[in-house]
Amino acid sequence: MMKFVVFLDVDGVLNTRTTVKRTPSDYIGIDDARVKILANAIEKCGGGEIILSSDWKNLDKDHDDYKYLISKLAQCNLKVSGHTTDRALERGKGIKEYLELHPEIEEYVILDDYTFEFEHYKKLWERLLLTRGIENVRFASRTPAVEAILFENYIKEF
Repeated sequence: MMKFVVFLDVDGVLNTRTTVKRTPSDYIGIDDARVKILANAIEKCGGGEIILSSDWKNLDKDHDDYKYLISKLAQCNLKVSGHTTDRALERGKGIKEYLELHPEIEEYVILDDYTFEFEHYKKLWERLLLTRGIENVRFASRTPAVEAILFENYIKEF
């Protein structure tokens, strides 16, 4: 049973345009230090699961870049438990639909570097943490949810 979930975007959260590492297919790679920050924040929350909301979710599970992502997360004992199924710029809609299908999720945060249409979903907007690399995180909402406040504090501890 899931209690706490992180909806994870990869690009702009675990990497940035200045990241020098590359994936097997030569896309922007993932920073190990940023994965550690994510792992530590999840641990401070008492554990949680990762749901991919990133465009990386569209990669075939046998694609070298998807395997690369999974291996990077596994280095910090993290794994992807699921993914949203939205298309194009409807990331908020995808997360909302995922939550409707998984009522066992009690608390969640969203890590992303773009606002998409999250503002149209009050509960999502309150849990959105905008990043320019996970270490540069800020609230999207002027009135963030408690779990967003706690998670942001845990990120900043590292």
